[in-house]
Amino acid sequence: METYQHFNAKSQVVVSGDIGGTNTRFSVVEIHSGNKIVLLKKEYQNCDYPTFLSVLKKFLEEAKLDKAPDCGCFAVAGPVADNKVRFTNRDSWSIDGDEVADALGIDRVVLINDFLAVGYGILTLDEEKECVVLQKAPKRGDAPIACIGAGTGLGECFLTPNQDGEYTCFPTEGGHAEFAPRSELEVELLHFLKAKFSQKHRISVERVVSGSGLANVYEFLVTKYPEKVDAAIHRQILEAGDLKGKIIAQNTRANELCQLTMDIFAGAYGSEAGVAALKWLPFGGLYLTGGLTPKNIDLIQQKDGLFMHSLLDKGRVSGMLFNIPIYAVMVEDLGERGAEYMGLKLAEELAVSASSKKSVAAVATTVIPAAPTNTKAASQSNEQGSNLEWIAVGTALAAAALVLVRNFRR
Repeated sequence: METYQHFNAKSQVVVSGDIGGTNTRFSVVEIHSGNKIVLLKKEYQNCDYPTFLSVLKKFLEEAKLDKAPDCGCFAVAGPVADNKVRFTNRDSWSIDGDEVADALGIDRVVLINDFLAVGYGILTLDEEKECVVLQKAPKRGDAPIACIGAGTGLGECFLTPNQDGEYTCFPTEGGHAEFAPRSELEVELLHFLKAKFSQKHRISVERVVSGSGLANVYEFLVTKYPEKVDAAIHRQILEAGDLKGKIIAQNTRANELCQLTMDIFAGAYGSEAGVAALKWLPFGGLYLTGGLTPKNIDLIQQKDGLFMHSLLDKGRVSGMLFNIPIYAVMVEDLGERGAEYMGLKLAEELAVSASSKKSVAAVATTVIPAAPTNTKAASQSNEQGSNLEWIAVGTALAAAALVLVRNFRR
């Protein structure tokens, strides 16, 4: 059982979730006497519910809580602005964290980007059981952590520690950086993709390193090597819709074009992972996440394979990358775990804030002794009372400042 000794004695209930375009995964936990107790975890199909609020209400009803959760944190597949998000692939779904909190009687609800949640989810990993070590190196607790994950898209984020060793995650749009060809064939691929997506000067690396990227690469290879097309496999790929990448990966041994597609993917994925390592120097660890990582681990973990070669092949500074510990994450629930992690941190913040407010109130209501009847003594007492009032005000302000500093550090 996980322990959270920094929480106050009163039990706190935290609801969290990973809200994708198709599925929603919720979790509700209780922190009591420093221990985390999972009350309910459940997954729902978004198409069965008209709004996010309706599916969240359904989950909380099934959880059978005695009271509304104290706070909530939800990872969402979309850009978050002012604690709001609108889903591009589900028109009726939009989430306003403040409105959700008001509707359900929750003290505070926070929305975070889904890959930001993945970054915080890294902090929950059991690396011995949930990761494959791609490169061993000493981990530094005072150094950044970097994360790159290929799945539906290509996500990237990094984390930095404060003076107490507590990490803060920062999202990026690194997946939309330029694709850099490493061979003549990939130069041709770049020109093909520029034409396909009507780009004059560049193409995003996500157009190659992602599920849809696999389909893009395969399409290019079909036009270049039409004589190598397997009609039956090609038909399966064309009919697979959003799962084209899955069919391509499953047929690497049966078809040369599928194999070449995966080779290009592995090289480009490794190259971009190496770029992330150069940018953030993550001596605290470089983590490969996303659905395509565990599904293609045989391709990724080869010591002399295209992925690791491209990752470490960085010219004059290649030697620096040998000191970075590199992990392939084999679990796919980091978004859920990261949202829960942030929900627990939010609960901690609310508990500290509530405790500080009580302390301030106690100081502010300090009883001033009654004034004596003697005139001179009364004058002295009034002066002392005034001083005590100023001391109380100063103490209250200092306590409030301490709360602000603590919250700022988080």
